[in-house]
Amino acid sequence: PRIVEMLKGQGSEELYPPQADAIGPALLGENLVLAIPTASGKSLVAYLAIIASVLRGGKALYIVPLRALASEKYEDLKEFERIGIKVGMSVGDYDSPDPSLEKFDVIVATSERADSLLRHRINWLQQLTVVVADEVHLINDADRGPTLEVTLAKLRQVNPKAQVLALSATIKNSDQLAKWLEAEHVKSDWRPVPLKEGVYHDRLIHFADRSVQEVKGGEDDISGLVGDIMASGGQALVFVSTRRSTEALAKALGQQVKDKLNEKQRDQLAKIADSLAAAQEEPTSMGARLAKSIGNGVAFHNAGLTNAQRAIVEKEFLLQKPDEHQP
Repeated sequence: PRIVEMLKGQGSEELYPPQADAIGPALLGENLVLAIPTASGKSLVAYLAIIASVLRGGKALYIVPLRALASEKYEDLKEFERIGIKVGMSVGDYDSPDPSLEKFDVIVATSERADSLLRHRINWLQQLTVVVADEVHLINDADRGPTLEVTLAKLRQVNPKAQVLALSATIKNSDQLAKWLEAEHVKSDWRPVPLKEGVYHDRLIHFADRSVQEVKGGEDDISGLVGDIMASGGQALVFVSTRRSTEALAKALGQQVKDKLNEKQRDQLAKIADSLAAAQEEPTSMGARLAKSIGNGVAFHNAGLTNAQRAIVEKEFLLQKPDEHQP
């Protein structure tokens, strides 16, 4: 009942259809491969399986591919500490046993750290009752894939009774993965918000459903797309290929976006920029550039930011409330 009340307090009144399909095997402690679209609730299924197991005296390891994702999952799971669950996090490339982790009921770790802990033959790994592999499709990645695959194989060898939950939004051969993990397989294309995919060319977006949308304004293609999304009340998330490009593009877009902000938005952004400065133990040049960029209504996000800086950017992006039907 405490967990149900917590979920209701977070705005969850009922499970999405794919969550309803997966929650049975998850709570019964069965291995599970959950292949459903982004924002369809994969993480909540894993969280509930973890909580159910830990409240019965178990211990969980939540494996993620990226530090930023580790921070996100850590903050999510920390919400459940009020019911007596202790949550810890271990990320980075350092190679050490980290004995402090033994006191936690749930440990969030990158696959590299999980691999390191296995090589140090940490005793508490044999006490694990739940192992979650998030973004498991990266098992096919040339860089991270081998580490994740070996880590999962070793964990199953060290502790064959531990429940394994593999989560992915994009894996196509999830049935084969389920066979390898001897797991229940739940796959669905259901998503809470419709997704439209399209290709932009010459001021037109050609969508997969054959509809066409004109994009007006903007000095270049990206600024035109961002301006169009803002005009419709939506948010824009732009991916680029390098860390340097994130800053450069944020600075360029800021010159356009700031002119579209009203006084209330400017005040809100100024407060966010101030909170960013307050979160820094020692002021950094990147932090100053990020704060200035945020003041213009655009943030950048890359591996060069501190955990505190990334957390503020992610939190404030999520707090915005565009029309739920916007892209």
